[in-house]
Amino acid sequence: MKRKVYDAHHAEGLIPLLRSITNEIQEREAAIDRATAHLMAIEGAVDTAERTNLEAELAVHKRELRFARRELERLGCELDADYPMRVLIPSSGANRKASFAWSPADEKLQMN
Repeated sequence: MKRKVYDAHHAEGLIPLLRSITNEIQEREAAIDRATAHLMAIEGAVDTAERTNLEAELAVHKRELRFARRELERLGCELDADYPMRVLIPSSGANRKASFAWSPADEKLQMN
């Protein structure tokens, strides 16, 4: 598959979609943390229905998180390993090592 690259104009155009995807990721990660904590809190409890429901909820959140991350990959982007919600966007410039970066805290695109 050909690697996607963006010029500044097209990278700026990704921002609304990136905002939506990063919101989804943050919400799913928080839900996973809550469900995991709740499962740990009821460990050994007799109510298996509650545990089963929580495990199903956790599985859904994990699947949706994978889908959101795959959507970033489909766009040719990736999350920055050093800054968790920062999205790296490949550049179409002459210097292919240069890329754009965006995070939910940013108003505009940044050069990486």
